[in-house]
Amino acid sequence: MLNVSNIKRSLSFYEDAFGFKVVSDPNAVEAWRWATIQSGNTELMLSETETDIGLEYPIDPQQSTQWPTIFYFYPDNVKKLYDHVVRRGYKPTPLIHTIYGMREFSIQDPDGHMLSFGEDAEEP
Repeated sequence: MLNVSNIKRSLSFYEDAFGFKVVSDPNAVEAWRWATIQSGNTELMLSETETDIGLEYPIDPQQSTQWPTIFYFYPDNVKKLYDHVVRRGYKPTPLIHTIYGMREFSIQDPDGHMLSFGEDAEEP
């Protein structure tokens, strides 16, 4: 479950950037400021709460270790997802090949949660 400061803003981000859809009772969004969202086999719960933990955003994942948590996802095609995110106007980190054998990128959601996406790299 991700604590978010504005449920509607977060739902819009996750739907637009990654194709998530609300799968829980839509009335819960209004009544409880809560939702379960799904994209493929991945489900997340979002809950609107106060989230100020004293960090300044955006955090550069290449330069900082300040973020409290990283959520790591394994999409079927990381390049296709990266291209989609960029076409939608978001600014993820560059798509890189890591020293630990992954092809990956990261992006922060509107509340600063670090989302990383990777797949096994075919090249070193």
